[in-house]
Amino acid sequence: MHQTPSHPTQDTIHMVDLGGLHARLRPELDRAMDEVLATSGFIRGQQVDAFEKELCATLKLSGQAVGCGNGTDALALALRALDVGPGDEVIVPDFSFISTAEVVMEVGATPVFADIHPETFQLDPVSAEAARSSKTKAVMVVHLFGQCAPMDELLPWAAEHGLHLVEDNAQSLGAQWSGQRHQGDAGMMGVVGTTSFFPSKNLGALGDGGAVLTKDDQLAERVRRLANHGAVKKYHHLELGVNSRLDGLQAAFLRVKLKHWSDLIARRRSAADGYDRLIEAQLDVQPMPMALPMRDPKSSHTFHQYCLRLPKGTDRMRLQAQLLEAGIPTAVYYPTPLSAQPAFGSEAKVVEHGTPHAHDAAERILALPMHTELTDAMQTRVVDKLFGLLRST
Repeated sequence: MHQTPSHPTQDTIHMVDLGGLHARLRPELDRAMDEVLATSGFIRGQQVDAFEKELCATLKLSGQAVGCGNGTDALALALRALDVGPGDEVIVPDFSFISTAEVVMEVGATPVFADIHPETFQLDPVSAEAARSSKTKAVMVVHLFGQCAPMDELLPWAAEHGLHLVEDNAQSLGAQWSGQRHQGDAGMMGVVGTTSFFPSKNLGALGDGGAVLTKDDQLAERVRRLANHGAVKKYHHLELGVNSRLDGLQAAFLRVKLKHWSDLIARRRSAADGYDRLIEAQLDVQPMPMALPMRDPKSSHTFHQYCLRLPKGTDRMRLQAQLLEAGIPTAVYYPTPLSAQPAFGSEAKVVEHGTPHAHDAAERILALPMHTELTDAMQTRVVDKLFGLLRST
């Protein structure tokens, strides 16, 4: 969990500055709220319908976006719509937020943890193949931190073995893959994709929200039905579902932010470029074994996070505490591989060769402040203090 210094001022550095963003958009957000209050369209309704259509248009999706309660629900709904359940195995990367694997167990299937690429942190296709068995029904591909997983390898591999490829796109909405074998938008290359509108996401609500994305109309309709108690119409329930609906107020807020989508992504990319320049200048003065975020040349990057890989042996907790004392918050995404989480116990499986790269990432990764309101001066403070502390140890 990250922390922000108390008593914030205009110069305070936040890990995520939602206050600054919403201050800029406040008049539009206020009008959106007034419209929902005037129409009482709180559950589903006109705002949700309009947002789903506008999201598809913005993403150039020739299919459907189905709004739901949150990103975790979106994953679970996608798996249920694909009839993934007891007796099935789902390959998941060992380095991700817990919901990626949590939903697999929620539907009664077994997660099988595979390793990641040591530099991009994305699912490693070689490890994914090693994790495959006769019980494998799907693979959960996470587009982590803002860029795409290696879809040139993963898409044909999944197709060859008859696996459902589900894209967990909570962090990389707007990223594009431009490979030699495949091209497409993150979350829209497999059979189904999902995303999250958690407030800190690149497209974030002012509460919770999520969506399932698919070009398969029948799959979309089943997801829509499952998210509304399995109902095809009021009081007529074809199957057991859940209550997971995107509410009208959040849809209205998301419609406002969607109008600023290009600018929001451009600001994040500009901030990442600024970090790159500042850090590379520091490394030119005094080299050290630190890795900047690797940008896959086949993928664009939306920089949900800006994550460094610290030199081996760095006391990360001490470094974070010293940075926070200087008014600089940081975060660790993620401190524990999923396979090491007590919640999964002995019910989950790990690929035979283990997940050493996931464990190394968990020990060395450090996320710097990343949001749309960062200034050059803030980033200079962050990088100067970070390297000053690293050189003093």
